[in-house]
Amino acid sequence: MSEAHPSPFPTALVLDTSFLRTIGGTESDAYQTFIQYVKAEGVHLYLTPGVVEEVSEQQGYISIDWVDRAETTEWITLLDAVQPGVRVHDGPRAGEVMDRVHERLAEFEQTDPDELRKTDSELPAAAVLLLGSTAHESVGILIDDRNAERAISGVITNTYYDGRIRVLSIWDGVEYMEHYQYD
Repeated sequence: MSEAHPSPFPTALVLDTSFLRTIGGTESDAYQTFIQYVKAEGVHLYLTPGVVEEVSEQQGYISIDWVDRAETTEWITLLDAVQPGVRVHDGPRAGEVMDRVHERLAEFEQTDPDELRKTDSELPAAAVLLLGSTAHESVGILIDDRNAERAISGVITNTYYDGRIRVLSIWDGVEYMEHYQYD
């Protein structure tokens, strides 16, 4: 740990189901690096209601019970439903961000928006909520779904939240954490 990474990593991370599935179980290197970093740096993890629902549905495919972890540890929190009217300063409201991401994601997925789950769209709305209701200056969204990553980034770019909400793939996140810990 000779020097800090050039760009500070967010102290709040909203986790997507795809990230939780990809990071693997307690024996994987990615999981170990992630959890060690979270604990050492006091990073707060958040699960949205949509992610909780998906994780519960996919229990056989995800080797860790993340909902149980949220209920038994201090470093992961279950969020309440997104409050669509929340915004920070002159940024778009959480509901507007959610709707725009949902529309973009439906285009990328070539799916009727009414048939598409809102779990991925909920992630940046939750990030807006965290920016507006906590002391976190930036919030990261850890995701391993290229279309969702593109949809969220496209909506966040050039808004008040650009730079305050960062979309990170699992590999971006783990690479950062490895650099921070081992360089």
